[in-house]
Amino acid sequence: MHVTERINRILFILSHVSQNQGIALDELARQVDMRPHQLTKELEFMLLIGKPPFSPDDYVDIYVEDGCVYIEFDQMLNRPMRLTRAEAVALLMSLQLLDPEVDPDAVSSLKDKIERLIASSLDKASHIEDRILFDRPSAPVSQQFARLRSAIERRRKVEIEYYSLGRDQTSNRVVHPYVLTKSLDSWYLTGYCELRSDLRTFKFERMLNVKILPNSFPAPDESQVQTYRDAFLETSGPRPAEIFFDSSVAPWIKERWGSAVRPADGGVVLTLSGETFEYPSRLVLSYAPHAKPLSPPEFVEKVAAESRKLLEEYS
Repeated sequence: MHVTERINRILFILSHVSQNQGIALDELARQVDMRPHQLTKELEFMLLIGKPPFSPDDYVDIYVEDGCVYIEFDQMLNRPMRLTRAEAVALLMSLQLLDPEVDPDAVSSLKDKIERLIASSLDKASHIEDRILFDRPSAPVSQQFARLRSAIERRRKVEIEYYSLGRDQTSNRVVHPYVLTKSLDSWYLTGYCELRSDLRTFKFERMLNVKILPNSFPAPDESQVQTYRDAFLETSGPRPAEIFFDSSVAPWIKERWGSAVRPADGGVVLTLSGETFEYPSRLVLSYAPHAKPLSPPEFVEKVAAESRKLLEEYS
């Protein structure tokens, strides 16, 4: 897990337990997407968080008793936070960099509160935050994204019109939406696809339409969904494919792809990266018999399968 995600989880646990003293360990584990024994270890780790020369329990004491979680803060942490103008401006600028699809209502509310704090400061005429330009996320908050978030919260099925890049076709799917995940600047929906009768992950930008259905769906197996999502994230993003071209076509390959080409065995090897192996596979077939797939194995197998299919078509 990324350090930022872990910090956010720790902060959530501290805040949530303080407002729900005695929450069941199993319930808290479910809310933070962990197993009870994993959460217990995380709570033990949180007791190691401190600032010298003080020991951790000078700040917070979090413990489990009879299967319930409790927290006690040091008295000095009970004082309301007071921000300097510089700190408030820094928070305001950070908010402007947030992905607009995360939680637009909460972000807008927090932004209004901080702006009122700055306006009430001594330096009312400065407004430095208005003189700084940001490269903000360009994607607007879409109704389709909001529908997905609503369907997940209400546990309602959705019907999506989805474009498959690998098959170059559009299909309608009824999906039980489980979780939205952002990876490499793209949003993905993981859920149960009724068409495939299995878990699937869909890229949000390829959803041409999203419709919430009146049907509800049962709670998923959280551990199964987490395992599937982890496996997907490990393989998502650009996937490199290596292709060997012999000497008869090597000059054209070098001229077209430049630095992506390296010499090898009298010819050249081209490395291409993409979300699927669709284009590299077509490239190999278009240059056959002067091109050969090298790696990874699933790319080699894809070219072999498509070659067999072509032979069947023309036999």
